[in-house]
Amino acid sequence: MEEIITPNAVEIIQLALAPIFLIVGIGTLVNVATGRVSRIIDRARWFEQLARTQPSRIDRHAKREIRSLKKRLRLANWTINFLIASALTICFEVSLLMINGLISASLDTTILVVFMISMLFLTGGLIAFFFEVSVATASLKINASSFQQIDSEE
Repeated sequence: MEEIITPNAVEIIQLALAPIFLIVGIGTLVNVATGRVSRIIDRARWFEQLARTQPSRIDRHAKREIRSLKKRLRLANWTINFLIASALTICFEVSLLMINGLISASLDTTILVVFMISMLFLTGGLIAFFFEVSVATASLKINASSFQQIDSEE
């Protein structure tokens, strides 16, 4: 009677587990980024409603925040795109690992190149996320300084 799972198959599955955990981590980052996009969109819709109902309240501070929201949305979208591209290349890498274990030809170089590409995408996503958070923090500092002006006038 033939074994259902050979030792070679077990090794292939073990090799594939590390990249799969990486995909889980990337999924968590995508979840954080999409949450930020959701908040950005909610805030932009609030400004849109304000512009329709009370256009006089859209002053230079509001316009500055709207510009910041546009920049943040663009960066958050880049973050998500890079992270998804990274996860997809890791999925491709897992497939290559499985194929490599089943055929006699060596795909080691291809697997390494695909992994390096996925790391570049991941790095791009983290850099875009860093800039999005930086823009958000900078806009908070601007708003905080505006409140200090208001406090000093009283």
